[in-house]
Amino acid sequence: MENQQPDGKNVAQSAFFKGLLKKAERYLQHPMQVTKLLNDAFKKATAKKNIGALAGEVWENLQLLSRLIKSAVAGEYKGIPTTTLVGGIAVIIYFLSPIDLIPDIIPVIGLLDDASLLAWFMTSIKAELDRFKEWDAYKQEQERNTTHTDPAHHADSSFGTPKYSNQPPGTVHSGKSENI
Repeated sequence: MENQQPDGKNVAQSAFFKGLLKKAERYLQHPMQVTKLLNDAFKKATAKKNIGALAGEVWENLQLLSRLIKSAVAGEYKGIPTTTLVGGIAVIIYFLSPIDLIPDIIPVIGLLDDASLLAWFMTSIKAELDRFKEWDAYKQEQERNTTHTDPAHHADSSFGTPKYSNQPPGTVHSGKSENI
């Protein structure tokens, strides 16, 4: 008897997924559409993340893949092959598609093909993901250090400036009404 569990590699080789690769190439030419796609995937994953352990793993992988795509499309993360970006976007499109190998309307089971494709893709780009994780951790550390070491960054630069357009420059408003 043949295994009924969906296989990510088989899903990736299907005619349906190959059509999504062409669609992903078009998305890549429009960064705002990629951003919307990632936001839609985040919403769907958020709604499904409490279904079980499988959904939790899908949630984590989608977050990582989304950060990678977003950083690459924004031009922040360089050196990622275009084929990896196109494949990642196609995986996201597949995840969002309600009608795929196993329709998403089937509770829990409808997520199996999405999860298997995502797991297969993440495994196939593991080396790239490891480099991205290292870069992302470094970037986040730099951002934390920048915001915590510059105390002037948090100063109220509006102190002493007019609060209302009818006050001359240099007038400091105390917050109390003078005409009581």
